[in-house]
Amino acid sequence: MASIPQQIGNYKLERQIGKGGMSQVWLARHRTLDDRLVAIKLLMAQDQEWEDRFSREASITSRLRHECIVQIYDHGYHAPYHYTVMEYVPGGALRELLRNHRPLPLETALHVLRCAGSALDYAHAHGVTHRDVSPGNILVDHGNGRVLLTDFGIARETGKAGLTTVNKVMGTPGYLSPEHASSATAVTHLSDIYSLGIVLYEMLTGALPWDHTPGVLEPNGGPFAPPLPLRARGVEGLPYEVDRVLQTMMALDPAKRYPSAQAAIEDLERVLRRHTMTTTIVSAGAGEKGKRSAPAVSPTASPLPPVPVEPHPVEKVLGLDLLKAPMQEARRLADQLADPQEVAALLDQWSREGLFRRKLLGRQARVRRVQTQNIYFYTLRVLYETREPERLVEEPDYKAAPIPREKALDRWALELPSPKGFADEPGGTVRLPGSTRVISCSPCQGVGRLPCPRCKGGGRVVVARSSPGAGASGRGARRAAATTVSGGVKAAAAPAAGAAGGQAEALTAGATALVPCPDCQGTGGLKCEQCDGVGRLMQHKTVKWQRRATELKDNDDLPRVDEQWLHRVCKARDVYRERQQGGFRPEWSLVPGLDELVKSAEKRLDQNTRVAMSEVSIAFIPVTEIVFDLGDVRQKPSLKPAAQRGQSPPAADAGLYRWHIYGFERRLPKDWRFLNWDRVAALILAGVVVLLIILIVLLVLL
Repeated sequence: MASIPQQIGNYKLERQIGKGGMSQVWLARHRTLDDRLVAIKLLMAQDQEWEDRFSREASITSRLRHECIVQIYDHGYHAPYHYTVMEYVPGGALRELLRNHRPLPLETALHVLRCAGSALDYAHAHGVTHRDVSPGNILVDHGNGRVLLTDFGIARETGKAGLTTVNKVMGTPGYLSPEHASSATAVTHLSDIYSLGIVLYEMLTGALPWDHTPGVLEPNGGPFAPPLPLRARGVEGLPYEVDRVLQTMMALDPAKRYPSAQAAIEDLERVLRRHTMTTTIVSAGAGEKGKRSAPAVSPTASPLPPVPVEPHPVEKVLGLDLLKAPMQEARRLADQLADPQEVAALLDQWSREGLFRRKLLGRQARVRRVQTQNIYFYTLRVLYETREPERLVEEPDYKAAPIPREKALDRWALELPSPKGFADEPGGTVRLPGSTRVISCSPCQGVGRLPCPRCKGGGRVVVARSSPGAGASGRGARRAAATTVSGGVKAAAAPAAGAAGGQAEALTAGATALVPCPDCQGTGGLKCEQCDGVGRLMQHKTVKWQRRATELKDNDDLPRVDEQWLHRVCKARDVYRERQQGGFRPEWSLVPGLDELVKSAEKRLDQNTRVAMSEVSIAFIPVTEIVFDLGDVRQKPSLKPAAQRGQSPPAADAGLYRWHIYGFERRLPKDWRFLNWDRVAALILAGVVVLLIILIVLLVLL
């Protein structure tokens, strides 16, 4: 390897401060500006792929201008090395900090999380996925506490062809997401959120979230799994909900992770703030002690303090499986509507949308309280499978094929074709494994033939022939009915009487004959219909099955609103969809709305019918209750939610109005309380006057 040059451009190399797999980082000082320190990264590999990757890293990083991303000053070639001149961060990587201080103080961990998360969100917004978020690529300035993200060497740009092959995995072991471990090309910005969650876990505990390293081969490898609880690592003093935040960041399904690093940070801060909050004061606004409230919202009005809301059972029970993007959007909506100015603007907009609505409603309203909650809509799809009781079937053993050695199964242990979805299936009849056996045919006793019922097995029958009688004329002899003799040797003749016309023809005793039995062709036996002449039967059990699908729906209690209007103007956002093979998931019964659906579905079960597959999908519409007055409060209002006071939401309480804003569309329903009654009265009066004029004209004309 060639020696390291003493100077590159205007910079003199002083000492090595870092080393990677294919590069070295040197501290360098400007040739004339003594206080100008930089870090110069030298590519040690002489490989075209690494040279392309090195140049690409410099190009990507130079376009990302963010306070928490290391800045690039120059890039070029100084034989025999490609180099990049970049910002020098005195201190070192987070990896060294963790090596000396495990775990980190909570405030330090939060600071690193905020800075690294802000850098990642900025990169993601510019179409760049880092793909190697780890303590080694996060720098911490020990002097001023700056935290910077570095090393975009394997970063991926949206919409551009990368340098990574499909089956090649690059990154730091222990910090890979499940999709990254399978293929580097499957990585998205949500993979960076997963890796950032691992970094946060390590800062809080001093260890990785598992006792093995997922995504690598044995002996140290293992499967991807939810992180161990913080208390399992000896961490005390943090609320249990921090585990939920970490589990969400490291959800195995990318769709169930936070949509951004900022969303994870906000949720974590919300958890810690609620944990440290001793009391929560709900502002009742000014003017409670007989003072008259101002009719307009102050332009500098600040958001109202948050009203403590008990988390919905859906969020408490199914929180880890909820899609995070719509949930975060709902939280942003709640934060926006906590601003009285925002509510006032919506009220004014509603006023402008109708001719007879009260004008400038937002300017007159003084917002006292705002509370947002999600109304959830539940759909339970069930595929029932019916298996009728076992039936014993016997078939002729034509082929004498070997009987397979199978484990005997009952009807519910039998594996049927996988369901094709939630659609009715006619099913069919299947054989039960382990139920086949060969038996001797009982009717024929294994012979395959039965005695002929006509000749009784003798093969011969006696027939009686008639002699010419008085009325025989010249036609000759007539044949009479044959009489079968038992054993075929004892003959007997009997006269046959003819009833037609009352005439009878006598038979002579000697006119008989012994002939082959026409039914069995003289063989004395017939083929056994049960075994079809084989003599053996193949006996087995069969089960008849079919599937039928059904769908059940329910939703949370809604305020007084036209549901058809609600679904027409507001779109419910899907937030949960999980499928269960056989039965129902236990956690579904912990959500009241779902529990009713599950109980209803279970009523259709019996000993012959079970659940083959079930699926729950949940959507929601955010509903914000606003409490305000229009300057006519006559007594101290109660600011408790209407549901807690046993009142219907629309009812006014001494000049206090309750109304609801629906959906992400922020729609307000029609409400007669806020009509412009002066204009309505004027219209009615005008109509009466017009009607009187018409009547007077008609009277004059008549």
